[in-house]
Amino acid sequence: MKKVGFIIFGFGLLSILACTGPFTRISTDVLPRDDQGKVFYAELEKVIQKYGASDASSFPVDGFPYLRTNRFLAAIKDQSAWLQDGHHWTQQMLTLGVASRRKEIGNLPDAAILELSQTNAESLDRQIIIQKAEAFAQRLFASDQSHPDFLKLLQQAVWVPDEYSTLARLIGFYTLAGIPVTAATAVAYGRYEKWHQAEQSELDLLGTLTQYMPQLETESVDPGFIIKLYDPGNLDVFGLPKLTSQDVRKLAFKFAPIIRQDVAETYDRIGRIEWQNDQVRVDISQPSVYYYVSQSFMAGHPVLQLNYAFWYPERAGKNAPWIERGPLDGVTYRVTLDQTGHAAMVDIMNTCGCYFFFVPQKESIAKIVTKPGEIAPLVPTWLPPEFPQQRLLLRVNSGWHQVQHIGTDDRSLDTQSYALIPYGVLESLPKTNGQYESVFTPAGIMKDSWRIEPFIFFSMGIADIGYMRQRGHHAIKMVGRGHFTDPHLYDDTFQFK
Repeated sequence: MKKVGFIIFGFGLLSILACTGPFTRISTDVLPRDDQGKVFYAELEKVIQKYGASDASSFPVDGFPYLRTNRFLAAIKDQSAWLQDGHHWTQQMLTLGVASRRKEIGNLPDAAILELSQTNAESLDRQIIIQKAEAFAQRLFASDQSHPDFLKLLQQAVWVPDEYSTLARLIGFYTLAGIPVTAATAVAYGRYEKWHQAEQSELDLLGTLTQYMPQLETESVDPGFIIKLYDPGNLDVFGLPKLTSQDVRKLAFKFAPIIRQDVAETYDRIGRIEWQNDQVRVDISQPSVYYYVSQSFMAGHPVLQLNYAFWYPERAGKNAPWIERGPLDGVTYRVTLDQTGHAAMVDIMNTCGCYFFFVPQKESIAKIVTKPGEIAPLVPTWLPPEFPQQRLLLRVNSGWHQVQHIGTDDRSLDTQSYALIPYGVLESLPKTNGQYESVFTPAGIMKDSWRIEPFIFFSMGIADIGYMRQRGHHAIKMVGRGHFTDPHLYDDTFQFK
């Protein structure tokens, strides 16, 4: 019996390890690297880890310290149609790597910069370290590419962990714990469907409706702007438009939503994230929405996404379930353009990853797919036909901050303007002492955000469930597994016409 027990334990352990990533570290010893670059990155990474300055917006690539990846790029490695010679794919990861290192070095305290100077036996300031990191990245990238096995080694190394712990699920008797969670989810989904089928006037109102719109841009968006972006001559290897920062800004403005908020208390006002006495807080005197772009697949084609996150001081009030109440709250709204640049999908979640739902263009959907053993996806309504010619309007309730209705701009209320701010600002935010620091931990959790939910739902295997999270770290299912940034999310959920 003991032998049988050990065998069962062994298989259980193997199943846990199988869900945590590759068994062996990828060896890059065959690559022709200079020792100077390897030593520099080893020392830099050691200091970044020591001072907790790791940027979690993208994921490290084992054995390639100058690269970072994400779920979309990790999926590309198996797509021969877009991989071609691999140059564009690897260049995208180099770009992510450089961007993350800039943030990490920028967020190091002065003591860490001094430590790096002493280790290197030379006087280094922050800008010099950034320049050295970028120069070594280019050198290592160029030398690595010269090796015939470079692409093969890189494909083996690129991997993104999920946000679920198989071990926590086993310890917490996930199969049993999932039964009441499934029932509660069905109730919540029913509530969402009722909200979205009702007229706005039928929704409960605890305070006063306040409407936020994006500030007018100094440069208007040309009606033919998107057509130009999707001109074949402007598309990359993946079939995605080549975007400048100005292009991203214009796209962000074009698809930015109207937020119609039920304001009962100050916790219902959106604002700008800032540091106050070394704590992350929301300044409601400066309404703001943070934007960034991402990529996914739709109908088998790479597509572009515009993401918007807006933040509240807290989740509170009688609407919010008591277990979900706590400081800092947020909503993330995403618009996905199809391969021709038409807005084909919207999806929305609270920025903990909770209450995720789809709002597709009805004409493009042939069927909604439900995976065996999983809860049917929530599709409570369809995109209004007036969108995107008119801005999408999100009706948000008080305290709980759930999107209860999707409409378009009817100009029936006086509005306040909100500023559109690049999301990257949150990942290197200035403090009053002149230092910079990310508002997110190295695990991708928003600092000073907390809930009691992890003590109740730990069996679901999601660390810090209910806390606000950084881009790339949103688990969107409590039963089953799912990620906001899963590049196959749409194709696994819908059959497109």
